[in-house]
Order: sequence, then structure tokens, then C-alpha cells
Amino acid sequence: MLIDQSGKLFGKINIVDFGGLALGLLVVVGVLVTQSGLYRTSGQVIKGEGDIHYTVYIRNLKTLQPQLFQPGKKLSITIRNQPRGQVEIVDVKQTPKRSTYMLPSGVLKTLADPADPYGYDYLITLKDHALFSEDGFVTTGIKVKVGLGIEVEGHDYRVSGAIVDVREASDKPAAITGSQSSSTQTP
Repeated sequence: MLIDQSGKLFGKINIVDFGGLALGLLVVVGVLVTQSGLYRTSGQVIKGEGDIHYTVYIRNLKTLQPQLFQPGKKLSITIRNQPRGQVEIVDVKQTPKRSTYMLPSGVLKTLADPADPYGYDYLITLKDHALFSEDGFVTTGIKVKVGLGIEVEGHDYRVSGAIVDVREASDKPAAITGSQSSSTQTP
């Protein structure tokens, strides 16, 4: 028998002492593996922390208030159905919904869609605080990556979009290229 009536393993080693010795040995092996770099803890994966900017694309939002999003204001966001809290709007690009028409001359012309006068597309750049890891940015336990669905919520709106750009924030935020920012557009 492996364990006799007195609780000794092979008749020589007390089972409780053997369990304590095995546990101690496992702790020592775990510390050595972690210190050697074979296994990395979450503290070793994080390379730093700081501010990030991510750009959210909201497509064909129907609104009577085209200046709904304003740089400098705060809004709440939800990523992967987890409320994240408030972040600051850095830049906004708002364009009316557009349609393409072929002119009789065969030239394609893109104009604001007269059938959808209240539809707008938005590119909103948000500023957030995140941890920097080897495979991206992590904010409140959520990896922020391009393609991730996001909901933005303010006092009188809650709309869904997708993250289309993520980058480390510099001293001067990168402007959204294309057409003008909303701060210079008129409704």
C-alpha cells in the first residue's frame, strides 16, 4: 500500500509533511520561472501608460442638430458592452450624407443626398488614458483596437460606431484629414 494506517507514505513519510514540502517546491519553481522570463506576469507585459487618441466613425446618423459633437466636451463611451466612463472629444469631422450621380456627359458627381437631408457621417477623435502593452493599448481592462464597436453617449444622444484609428497621443492632436473639422463648418 502507498499509505499505511498511521498516515505515512511508503511507511516512512508523513502525508501532511509531504504535501507541505510539495507545495513549497511548487512555489519555488514558480518564482524561478517568473524571474527567469519564461513566464511573464501582467506587470511585466505593461510597457508604460499615457494618453491615447482613437477615432470613431459614426455612419448615417439622423439628426436635426449637425453640431451634436463639440471638441473640448466630454461624453461617455461603452466598449464591448462595458461602460468605460467619460472621455474628451478632441476633434470632429462631420459631413452630410452623400450620393453619387452620373451626369449626362458620363461624369460621376458626388453631392449631398437630397433624399436624406438629416443624415450625417461623423469622425470623432477621443482622448483617453491607457496602459501600453506589446500588442496594443488597454483602457480599464479593454484592449482598444481598430474595428471594435463602440457606443458614445451624451445628454441627449446614444449612438453606435466603430473605432477606425488608435494611436498614442502627442502634445498636438493629429487633425482628421479630408474635409474641414466641425469647428469650422456651419450648419
